[in-house]
Amino acid sequence: MKKNRLSFLLVVAGIFITLPSFSQKDTAKFGIKFNGFVNSQLMYDTRQTVGGRETMLVLYPENKKPDKNGKDANASPSFNQLAMITRLTGKVWGPDALGAKTAALFEGDFTGQTNNDNNGFRLRHAYLKLNWPKAELLMGQYWHPFDVPEMLPGTLSLNTGAPFHAFSRHIQVRYSRSFMHLKIIAVAASQRDYASNGPSDAVVPKSDYIRNAVIPDLHLQLQYSNGEHLFGVGADYKTLQPRLITDSLYQTDTKLTSMAVIGFAKLGFKILDIKLQGSWGENLSEHTMLGGYFEKEIDPVTGEAKYGNMSSLNAWMDITTKAVKWKIGLFAGYTKNLGYSGDMATKGKFYGRGSNIDYVYRVAPRITYTNGQLVFGSEFEYTAIAYGTTDIKGSVKNTAEYNNFRLLLSASYNF
Repeated sequence: MKKNRLSFLLVVAGIFITLPSFSQKDTAKFGIKFNGFVNSQLMYDTRQTVGGRETMLVLYPENKKPDKNGKDANASPSFNQLAMITRLTGKVWGPDALGAKTAALFEGDFTGQTNNDNNGFRLRHAYLKLNWPKAELLMGQYWHPFDVPEMLPGTLSLNTGAPFHAFSRHIQVRYSRSFMHLKIIAVAASQRDYASNGPSDAVVPKSDYIRNAVIPDLHLQLQYSNGEHLFGVGADYKTLQPRLITDSLYQTDTKLTSMAVIGFAKLGFKILDIKLQGSWGENLSEHTMLGGYFEKEIDPVTGEAKYGNMSSLNAWMDITTKAVKWKIGLFAGYTKNLGYSGDMATKGKFYGRGSNIDYVYRVAPRITYTNGQLVFGSEFEYTAIAYGTTDIKGSVKNTAEYNNFRLLLSASYNF
């Protein structure tokens, strides 16, 4: 043990010895600041749920699962408590370069990269920024432009409003340009932790499909801000190549293109903030939303498939009071499966999320109390979902509605 401690001390000393020396003038140009929080949550559900990270990221109730007597096994309640969203953020600044202010940020938590890696440390954000007086260039891993930082719902739940609000982080190059109250944002993004489903593994999402398509996810967004008010619209264009070779061992380069649009508004008043957002999109599964794509045609000889999109309509609102200690909030959301885009019909497999779901809605009031660095909160989340059978055009018929009530208690220490 003593030998291990001595070795550790020698390694640490060696690191500091090899670090470059900076004068007092130099150190004023460089810096790093750490912040974050330790968070503990307790949750009780009246029904089994679909989600991630031991359903800490809860999406909606499970479908009926009848036993031999016809009783629904998924009608059983559950209880859990977790601390894996505990977070550490490092903010870095340095000297100017290329006529711009420079900065970087890296952030991680303990939710792991997959559901098999709970409590594992994983990367959330990691990017560098160059800021000019009227422009900004960001490169690295950050929220997808559907996740506008100013528009993030104030929910206590890790789902941050999913599946009604997008929840995804992408590797990207983002350029923003400001003109008085207007800002134009252009993004070219790739998938990593949040990726599309596809033929090589129908369950586990992979970035292969967008990588093989060569074309990045392209997004253009226009924002208008005036004081505490923010309005915006955006459009997204995505290309996937689901296969390189068919099951019949023929090379293929068939691609799928998907479109999506969003509109949002944040209204800031003296005592509260109101956030409203609506979106329509094709194949939105990588955003933790309903959507995906299907095989609409399959060549009987080569096995080559052509693809079509499943689209969805989404809307949500979030209201939060601005009191210093006691805050009250309300989130409400609705998502509707619109079936397969156009006059398409499935001839093969579906890849994505929610093809047998007609709609989902949620109402989630919350209350928080802040005292210094401590924040205590409680959220009451009611989510209802309609499951049914899917016809060849993607319409969900013969539905039955199921619901879940989640009681969430949260305690955080911010630093």
